Amino acid sequence: MKVGRNQPCPCGSGKKYKKCCLGKEKVSSDLLYRRLGEAHDRLAHRLMRYGLKEFGESALGVALDEFLAWPDDGISDQDLADHEPLFYPWFIFNWEYEANPDEPLLDGPEDTTIAELYTAHKASRLNHLEAQIIEATARQPYSFYEIQEIRPGKGYRLRDVLRGTVSSVIEKKGSENARRGDILFARVAQIDSIVMLIGCGTVLIPPKLKPELIRFRRWLLESDDPITSRTLYDYDLEIRELYFNIFYSLMQPPELQNTDGDPLSFHTIYYEINSPELAFESLKALSVINSEAELRGAADFDESGQIVRVEIPWSRKGYNKNAALDSTLLGQLAIDDRRLKVEVNSARRAETIRREIETRFGKHARYITTKIQSPDAMLETIPDREGETAEPGPGQDELMQIPEVREQIEKTLFAHWENWVDAKIPALGYITPRQAVKDPDGRESVEALLLDAERSTDANEQMRDAGKAAIAEARRRLGIDKPESAKVAKEGGGKNADRVDEVKRLIEGFGRSRLGPEYTGLALKLYDKIGRMRKLSIRRGRIEIWAAAIIHVIARLNFLFDQDNEVYITADELNAFFGTKKSTVSSKAGMIQKAAKIFLGDPDFSSAKITNMFRLYETEDGLLIPGSVLDDLENQWDENETQPASLSHPADHKSRRRSKAQAKGPTRDPKKKDVVDRQLKLFGDE
Repeated sequence: MKVGRNQPCPCGSGKKYKKCCLGKEKVSSDLLYRRLGEAHDRLAHRLMRYGLKEFGESALGVALDEFLAWPDDGISDQDLADHEPLFYPWFIFNWEYEANPDEPLLDGPEDTTIAELYTAHKASRLNHLEAQIIEATARQPYSFYEIQEIRPGKGYRLRDVLRGTVSSVIEKKGSENARRGDILFARVAQIDSIVMLIGCGTVLIPPKLKPELIRFRRWLLESDDPITSRTLYDYDLEIRELYFNIFYSLMQPPELQNTDGDPLSFHTIYYEINSPELAFESLKALSVINSEAELRGAADFDESGQIVRVEIPWSRKGYNKNAALDSTLLGQLAIDDRRLKVEVNSARRAETIRREIETRFGKHARYITTKIQSPDAMLETIPDREGETAEPGPGQDELMQIPEVREQIEKTLFAHWENWVDAKIPALGYITPRQAVKDPDGRESVEALLLDAERSTDANEQMRDAGKAAIAEARRRLGIDKPESAKVAKEGGGKNADRVDEVKRLIEGFGRSRLGPEYTGLALKLYDKIGRMRKLSIRRGRIEIWAAAIIHVIARLNFLFDQDNEVYITADELNAFFGTKKSTVSSKAGMIQKAAKIFLGDPDFSSAKITNMFRLYETEDGLLIPGSVLDDLENQWDENETQPASLSHPADHKSRRRSKAQAKGPTRDPKKKDVVDRQLKLFGDE
């Protein structure tokens, strides 16, 4: 946000900018961040009191009910505690009262926020920083922001999962505990040169839930493409509901399952039997792990050589989730004199083993009872089991020192991830990762799941190296670690494919992940222009270089290589994505600019902000004035309160410039060059 010469200095000194920090070094970002934080806290407290005074004390309950999407079971104190950091900023900056016969009638006006109402009635009580906070925050939507980079104790680099925009946010406390890939539900507001969070959820959303956000993004795009701030504001309720669903799912303990996907429920089934030997002969085939000789070798016998006690592992060949395992242990059968006890870990397995016993042993076994324990109850009985204290066994560290154990674990991990790439994954909509990576959204979802898996591997020191190697192999098999361009080229059919379409797909892939809709649109517009030119042929040369060079041109024209820009990329990042060399892409970008006659400030390939920076306006006496000068004049007019009414707002100012240009157009000599032509002379090709 630009500060006028006569406006109050953003440092908070109370002096005019021209008499304080203008011409001096930029105010420290830390100092400005601290002053903004203090100003926000004071302002929020004042707006809260004002809102309750204007709308009545009942407004808080009405707004909270709406914020939580009118929960069926009412609102608890815990609800407010869970969502307080989100609710209060939403209440003062986003909530608009709408009369409802089913709710208490409030005193305040409809269709306006508390912050806007305060500004309309008490603007004189706002200092410069407070006014900036309201301007930057009022009606700004919440969204989901993925952490791409962390500067502990300083802030993040965030990417809006829904809009694709990237922001460098100052956040000192929260950045100490977060990790790359975590997702925040928050509102990002830019005030002067500071980008900060004003309202943020209390949970860090793990990467494994990102596919759910991507599916929601697809749903939004069906009604509004591209997704803008207005889109998010219009779908504010649906976005909050999605967050609450995620929040409460994270608050619930994970549902434990066995290897067949059944919910864990420990069943102990008791039978009375007549003959242990007969029971063994009838049930020994239930084990595929041990032979009869091995089972008998571990049994107890009476004086006549008949079995008295023996255990039979109930198992089957193969393992559904891992080809490296030869069998699956389903339960344990224990014969002890005239009692048969069976232990399984799910209701479905309990039903199955009862059918097996009744089929194989029939009338010789009499069912007594079944004891069922939940996982929590089962844990309470450990280590004391049936009055006996378990002998301490070797720890995991000791086991991992055994070469055979390490080899088996590595074999198991690699087999799991080898199977995973072709398994139908619920988080991907029950398609396989190999199928998902063919689509940009699917690829993004797979990368999020792999990142989450790598985190889990990091938590286990003994299995870390093997786990990371197995996941890296899965990435290799899916082509995740290769530049996206290589995969697209392969899918496109090689030399006979339409190279022009392939370049477009590459640009769209990078744009979704790093540029956002505005700059992606400009890059595609340049791609369309090149496709119509005879001087340039995309059909020759590497498609990755063409895609990278087109984006390089747009980045150069819009100063995206400047880290102060809201959307910031680096040349290294761009070339790493496409697998290209920086010097080659830069040279190709210069060739494109020259051949297409593209200049700095070119309205066809620059954002409105950049275009206005280089746009010239002609006065009545023939002088050319840059658009930035008009902005300075506008600031001065605001201070002196002599600005024409048509220039009182930036939108009106822009409209006036257009109408003025249109009015001048027909009277201009067609033989004379337009102001745009004059720009060609002033800002020539690089």
